[in-house]
Parts: sequence; C-alpha cells; structure tokens
Amino acid sequence: MTDLKNELRSLIVEALRLNQPPESIPENNLTATLGLDSINSLELLILVEDHFKIRINDEDLSVALVDSLDVLSNYITGKLLLPSQDSGEAEVGAII
Repeated sequence: MTDLKNELRSLIVEALRLNQPPESIPENNLTATLGLDSINSLELLILVEDHFKIRINDEDLSVALVDSLDVLSNYITGKLLLPSQDSGEAEVGAII
C-alpha cells in the first residue's frame, strides 16, 4: 500500500502542478493542506482514472475520496481487485 500512496503523492504533485517534493504530501486532510477546490479535485481524479485504468463511479465522487491517501488508495485497490464481467473495469460499492 505504501508504494501506491507514494505513486498517488507523485500524481498529486503532477495534477496540481505543485512545486514541492511528493514525499511532502501528507496522508490526510489534503483538501485543506493543499487548498484543493472542486476543479483541481476533479483534475486529480481524472488523472487517477487514466493512470490506473479505472473508472470512478459518479456516486463515489466526494471530498472524502480526495482528502485522504488511505481512502483513495483503498478505493483504487478495490477497483483493481474486483473486475466487472461486462465492462472490463472494476466495480465496487460506494465507500463514502
């Protein structure tokens, strides 16, 4: 899971065009710490979808999903481990 969190930290730096090292990204409270708004939160989630080849369900879009590396990494892991039979994409229930 740590590798996934480190990968997410790098994606956050890339998506938000931050001038700081990925290891400086905290585990929690990302929206307040990084000043995430709805637009750059969506940009981040789109990058996550593209990078991990997953689809984030509309009903799962929430501040909680982008506010914690634990929540986001668990969501991604669930999507990668539970492939859907009909679309080739992973499907899990809402976690938030």
